[in-house]
Amino acid sequence: MGRDRDRQHKRPHRPRASRVEHAQSRLARPVAPGPLTRLACYTWAAPTTLVGLVAGTLTLGTGGRVQHRRGALEFHGGFARWFANRIGFDAMTLGHVILGRDAPSLEELRDHEQAHVRQAERWGPVFIPAYLAASMLAWSRGGHYYRDNWFERDARRACGELD
Repeated sequence: MGRDRDRQHKRPHRPRASRVEHAQSRLARPVAPGPLTRLACYTWAAPTTLVGLVAGTLTLGTGGRVQHRRGALEFHGGFARWFANRIGFDAMTLGHVILGRDAPSLEELRDHEQAHVRQAERWGPVFIPAYLAASMLAWSRGGHYYRDNWFERDARRACGELD
């Protein structure tokens, strides 16, 4: 009986969170699960997702492909490849839609782009204007419009990339 009591009072070992986990932004973390919460997230991000769905439709109409991963539609090839080459990106998130140059790019950047999906869930219809404003602010302060954009820095922290 003494041994059982000792086992019951011992705290289970929990590994300490890493510095990266502590540094993760609250804005890039997934919200609490549950059907109503998920529905609210999808609805709030819907205006941004709609922009992504237009690009996704163009992608499918030009020979591209789509896959569903972690609650987002990922489009690649076709229009998405052309657009990525034209603008100069490997992947871009618009709400619950991720446009990728190709399947390997989506695989490599999935964690980073998923952080942007979480941001879009929190910022909703103002995500695109807020992202553009953050780029202009970074640039106006002498920084790089992409690397120093607050949303990009937040996404890098959220998936453990060095900033």
